[in-house]
Amino acid sequence: MNLEKITTHTAIDIEIQSTTRSCIIGGVSLGNYAVAIDSGDSLEVGTKLRRDMEKHFQVPVKYLFLTHTHGDHRNGKDAFNDLTLIASKKCMQTMPKSVSFAKWKKEIFETNFILEEDSSSLEFHHVGGHSYGFSIAYYSTEEVLFAGDLFITQPVNFGLPFMGFYQNKPKRTGNPEEYLAAFDKFKEMKIEVIIPGHGRAITNPQEFLVEQTRFFKSLKSFFIAEIEDGKELEQIEMPRLKPIEEAYKDAESRKERSKAVRFLDNYVDWIKKSFFNFYSGKFFEVEDN
Repeated sequence: MNLEKITTHTAIDIEIQSTTRSCIIGGVSLGNYAVAIDSGDSLEVGTKLRRDMEKHFQVPVKYLFLTHTHGDHRNGKDAFNDLTLIASKKCMQTMPKSVSFAKWKKEIFETNFILEEDSSSLEFHHVGGHSYGFSIAYYSTEEVLFAGDLFITQPVNFGLPFMGFYQNKPKRTGNPEEYLAAFDKFKEMKIEVIIPGHGRAITNPQEFLVEQTRFFKSLKSFFIAEIEDGKELEQIEMPRLKPIEEAYKDAESRKERSKAVRFLDNYVDWIKKSFFNFYSGKFFEVEDN
């Protein structure tokens, strides 16, 4: 069992990232039952998560919550198909047609949904940003935020946000304004630990949120100025803000330096495209083909 205790009633599997293409998986116990948060990238991973959670918490898993549609978060879903799915309406609207939840019991919410059991409360909020239907889970009782792919921390992807696939049809890159709105929401919550989608748990949440907000606002100001100056995407060179500068120092120190730098160049390009598309208005001009 690879579940790591975070608080009395929360646990996650971080090690799964080292052997699969899965996100961080885990869940919350609400006393008489548990809620799995994301199902990993395969049926094998999902089956293991359910087994490990029931052994760890000593209660049955009753719900599966999917933060969003991406395969590394939902491909293990069939290990939970006798349970109840929790997801945002927008998440279900953008689920690939090949992925069926027709026979599942469901709790589908527009903006918010809350599970309450005795004195415990687990909240679900649709926030967008990383993807159209993206939502988070907040266990207010023990102040743990399951933020999914809204945050990616070291050592994964150099700790930078992934903004490549907000939506497939119509195809859109990330939505920086939804990220910023989510950061503001989180600052109003009492949070002791943030569980990201990939990387390591965040144990300095308020400092981290300030840093993320500063990074996004700096990029926002930069791109608005560049766009107002009449520049097109290919004419804009990404500013070497602290997180980007640190990422390149990391890439250049890697054993396979050229491979790491090429990967990072492509990764940063998605961030560039996302900010340019949004603040130039192209984000809103995409048509569904």
